[in-house]
Amino acid sequence: MKNMKSLLLGTIISLTSFSVYSQNPTYPAASPAASVSQTFGLTKVDINYSSPGVKGRQIWGALVPYDSVWRTGANKITDITFNTDVTVGGQKVKKGRYALATIPGKMSWTIILNSDADQWGVYSYKKSLDVARFNVSSQTCDMKERMTFMIEANSDSTATICLCWEKVKVSFDIMADTRGIVLKSIDDYANGTWSTYARAANYYLDNNLDIKKAQAWAMMSVNMKEQYSNCYTYARILHMQGNNKDALKYATEAKTLGDKVNDENYQNNYRDKIAKLIADCGTASGGKKK
Repeated sequence: MKNMKSLLLGTIISLTSFSVYSQNPTYPAASPAASVSQTFGLTKVDINYSSPGVKGRQIWGALVPYDSVWRTGANKITDITFNTDVTVGGQKVKKGRYALATIPGKMSWTIILNSDADQWGVYSYKKSLDVARFNVSSQTCDMKERMTFMIEANSDSTATICLCWEKVKVSFDIMADTRGIVLKSIDDYANGTWSTYARAANYYLDNNLDIKKAQAWAMMSVNMKEQYSNCYTYARILHMQGNNKDALKYATEAKTLGDKVNDENYQNNYRDKIAKLIADCGTASGGKKK
């Protein structure tokens, strides 16, 4: 009986060991999955692709033929997603997910956004599904073993997408109507708090937009709740309009409220600005500076 138990235990151990060591070995992908994401203003751009390597091969005009539609990577076609409407290559593109195909050339490339974002390679590519197509010049760059996408945010309204592989680089710009999106969201907003109206006033003021609208938002904010921040904003607007008497009143109130709270935000971002505004406004009657 003892020998039988030992035999059974040995069999179980052997089977377990065989099961562990008989699993398939794992290897790195030839073209690993990669992604890049960037937000500029209110627009987020996501690119998902498979990143092939040079591996000593001739790439352009050989592995990747010239003047033929390319998946812009390996495996599944590269896809790009925008969370707002954008302009790409001077062409308007609705928010959504698209295939990012290209036609490489010796001196220039054609960039293609296609509505079929889930195709494998470009075997089922249909030009009729293109939503944007434009040409860009290619440039030389330092050697890049693996194909890489990069996105650089240039401002709240523009970004640049760069593709580098081997010693070739192509890039193109994306533009979004960030200001229009913000203004629509402000105009559509109802039942706001003092802080939301103050932010609306500041956006109009800081972007040199309609000063009367900025004044209306600031007045609504101050009427709801006086804070050093919104009183300062309202004073700035009144000062810009030449109404120094009321500007001085609200700037002084901003100082009183700020000195009372005296938090880090006031100390770092408002105290000196409020003092300068008070000095600039002077007195309403004699124009003297305080």
